[in-house]
Parts: sequence; C-alpha cells; structure tokens
Amino acid sequence: MKRKLMLMVLLICVISTGCMNKNDVQLFETKEEAISNFIEEEEAIHKGSIIEIDLNDHEAVLLFKQMNTAYYLGVTTEVNNQYTTNRLSPGVDIGNTTGAMWEFKTDNENEYTIKITKQKEDVDSIFNKDLGVFITIVKGKRRYEDQNVKNFITSKGIRSIQ
Repeated sequence: MKRKLMLMVLLICVISTGCMNKNDVQLFETKEEAISNFIEEEEAIHKGSIIEIDLNDHEAVLLFKQMNTAYYLGVTTEVNNQYTTNRLSPGVDIGNTTGAMWEFKTDNENEYTIKITKQKEDVDSIFNKDLGVFITIVKGKRRYEDQNVKNFITSKGIRSIQ
C-alpha cells in the first residue's frame, strides 16, 4: 500500500512539473528583447524579414517572412511590464499562388483576417517592400474575392524590425 501511495505521489509530481514547464513564459524587459529572443529560437527567421503592423484597435501584430515565400503572424504581449513574443498562426507558403488569406485572433480576443498578395488585389491594400507583398487586414471575416474592404492597418502603418 505504501509503495502504491509513493508511486502515485511521484507520478503527480512528475505530471505537475511537466505541465508547469509548458506554461512557463519567458519574459523580457523590452519588446525588442522579446522579439530578438524569438528570432534566436526560430532558426528559419534569421535570414527572413519581420515587420510590425499597427491596427486600429491599438494592437499590433508581427508578420514574418521565412525563406522566400513563407509567411506567418506573431504577437508581442505585455505581461506585468515585461514582454514575450509568440506565433499567432502557422506558416503559409504563397510560392505557387497569387497570395493567401487567413483568420487570426489576438490576445485581446479581437478577430481579424489578413490577406497577403503578390499583386494589388484589394483597393485599400498596402505594399511592403521588405516582404514584397501587398497586405490587407480587416476586422472579422471576409471572402478572398472581396476587394473593396477597409484596411484596418493604422495610418502609422508598418515598421520594419529585421
């Protein structure tokens, strides 16, 4: 009986320690440090480009370009005056297509749709020379064919990080 009890306690300790490690978040003093650490951990980004996109809801997302034609979104979050950077979406490769569009949700639970294209398809899209794509972000959902959408990128717009 004692042996079973000891095994149960040991098993609970191992499981709870494993769960705690998965939830641990590495925090940094500045937003730039959090992004730099993320870049170091994501080896494929070292040769890529990163831009920060300001949205009208006082939020910002990061758009990463890996290799030649793969893109994904990330976000830097503030937690108790410290910062962490994480992925918001899996990678999307637009190599053999005209572009891609996908939905994402921010930490504030706002839902958006981003569309990146090689040619200008949306009336209100913004071209970013660092990534070589036209970018449109709308609040909520949209269809790929919709062209007269209001871009939710602020007038501050886009800044290059790497």
